[in-house]
Amino acid sequence: MNIYIKIQLAVTLLLSPILGVLGQTQSSIDLKGHLINGVSQFSSGEFPEATTSFSNGSTLEKFEDIAAYNLGRTLMETEDLEGATSAFQQAIASSENSKLISNAWYNTGNIALQSQDPGAAVNAYKSALRNSSTNNEARHNLAIANKMLQQQEQQEKQEGEDGEDGEDGEEGEEGEEGEEQKKEEQQGEEGEEQKKEEQQGEEGEEGEEQKKEEQQVEGQISKEDMARILENLENEEAEIQAKLRRQKGKGEKKTIEKQW
Repeated sequence: MNIYIKIQLAVTLLLSPILGVLGQTQSSIDLKGHLINGVSQFSSGEFPEATTSFSNGSTLEKFEDIAAYNLGRTLMETEDLEGATSAFQQAIASSENSKLISNAWYNTGNIALQSQDPGAAVNAYKSALRNSSTNNEARHNLAIANKMLQQQEQQEKQEGEDGEDGEDGEEGEEGEEGEEQKKEEQQGEEGEEQKKEEQQGEEGEEGEEQKKEEQQVEGQISKEDMARILENLENEEAEIQAKLRRQKGKGEKKTIEKQW
């Protein structure tokens, strides 16, 4: 990603008024000296020292916006992005110079892009162009920020849809599992009930069968009893036959012998 970052400080805005230091108070001279030293230190890559110098000269009257802007640029080099953003906002609020304000908004947008906040970057670059339509670096980075913002919104939308689908899927699966389990339990209960009825039916049939068998056993005559009964019948028949023979014998005609 090609992001332009302005590395030059507001040197031209700073040096011309400072060159006429005659007649200034010692305090003003010292403050201007801090700002001049800060520019030199920044150019030499001495960023911690430049940060201190710009901070010390930040109260110089009518140069507050320049000091704040240069401090923000220095803090960007030390990767203090939060401090840099605050310094640029201070420069914007205290300045009437449209070019400085445009550059401050431009660098604010660069910080937002580095922080993965394309929405804030878009707004910053637009503000930079409102204050200076010739800020081509801001126009270039605005296109990049817009593209990043669209991709981010699309990704968030996709993640949201995936999350809803996942929840619906889980609820659906849980619902199906619950219904399936409920059916299995119901089938199990019906199976147990049917099993009990079948068992009771079998027991009932076995009971009836057993009862019938018991009744049959009670009504049956054993072989021994049958033998005795037959023997008694034979004895009775023999007695009857003997009795009949005796009766027949008494009824026979006898020859009477006459006594002549």
